[in-house]
Amino acid sequence: MKIHSGEKSNKCNQCNYASSQKSNLRTHLKSHSGEKSNKCNLCDYASSHAGHLRTHLKLHSGEKSNKCNLCDFASSYASHLRTHLKTHIREKSHKCKQCDYAFSQAGDLRRYLKMHDGEKSHKCKQCDYAFSQAGNLRKHSKTHSREKSNKCDQCDYASYHTGHLRTHLKMHN
Repeated sequence: MKIHSGEKSNKCNQCNYASSQKSNLRTHLKSHSGEKSNKCNLCDYASSHAGHLRTHLKLHSGEKSNKCNLCDFASSYASHLRTHLKTHIREKSHKCKQCDYAFSQAGDLRRYLKMHDGEKSHKCKQCDYAFSQAGNLRKHSKTHSREKSNKCDQCDYASYHTGHLRTHLKMHN
């Protein structure tokens, strides 16, 4: 009944989180302790939430069930699709003052500005490369581990980078 009434009697003693279900509070408390008991058996990813691990595993399988109905964008993550959809419906009001680029989201502009500033705070631990964006460092790191996680579903081709796989897939069309 608590779920339907909206009553949230299970309160976190470390922050403002509250839930109607005790199991949700137990999961939430792991975020304070840093416990990440849901581990991926294919890479180093770990999470305190089983649902986050299930979503993460879609990255390894290549499953992209969250598809844009306005273009060919697809993602493993529903949140990435929600963010993407904003590019179709929102004016790009976050404009770069140094060039003509504009973004629909402030976070995208902040990341972009790091490139103008030359800030490269994401440094590779295995070589001298450094990047302004964490995602670029993650992609680069695959070249050291030789992990070619972007696999073609039509032949044996595999790549470190999704962009290379996209280019390859055009050959099959």
